[in-house]
Amino acid sequence: MVQDGRPHAATLSVETPEAVAFSYELAGIGSRGAAIVIDTLLLALLVAVEGGVATLAGSLADAAGLSDAVVPWIIGAFVLAAFATYWGYFVFGEVLRGGRTPGKRYMGIRVVRDDGGPVRFTDSVVRNVIRMVDMLPGYYAVGIVAALLSRHGKRLGDMAAGTVVVRDAGELELPDAAALRSQEVQLVKEFLDRRPALTPAARHQVAVELLALFGEAPQPGWDEPVIAGRLADLTGLRGEIDADHPSG
Repeated sequence: MVQDGRPHAATLSVETPEAVAFSYELAGIGSRGAAIVIDTLLLALLVAVEGGVATLAGSLADAAGLSDAVVPWIIGAFVLAAFATYWGYFVFGEVLRGGRTPGKRYMGIRVVRDDGGPVRFTDSVVRNVIRMVDMLPGYYAVGIVAALLSRHGKRLGDMAAGTVVVRDAGELELPDAAALRSQEVQLVKEFLDRRPALTPAARHQVAVELLALFGEAPQPGWDEPVIAGRLADLTGLRGEIDADHPSG
């Protein structure tokens, strides 16, 4: 499917350790290109403001007869500020603003890790260091070719950092682990309550599927009552296994 100028898979499927699956719509080259144009213009404006402040400071120093002593420091401070602004702009947006620089936010896209989680500091640093290669030889030619060849539309920086750019359909953060575990406990409790009404085959099938939610599989020789007991132990519901429940 061709979407937004990108002939790649339209979605990224992610499955959490809790066996909960999510699908994210991938962002296309068109929206990503527009976002980088916006971000570049904003960056240029920020650096221009810093340059204006440095020029004003230099003029004041010259008027005070301190240009020889002060101007080199002013130039150094400007270079340092411009460097910090360029790198901090992307890292700040991707790490502290939910994967969204201003350009990405405007275009409705964001950066996430391959597992659907939020971008970490090291992920963002790697992603943006490799940006220097993606920009070669100009107009992000290397990055565009890499994205066109990538199944998930990744430029080299995304490949190195383990990130991907997706459409921002609201908050894409993974569900809270505690909330997921609470749901699992409730499912196990319902199963234990309904065991007497299920056939032995159905009890075994449901018990195995519930155990998989906890990242476990039945050990050799485990029958359904043993699996049910393990589920009760995992969820603190051992009291649900009593003499009123069938033993096989």
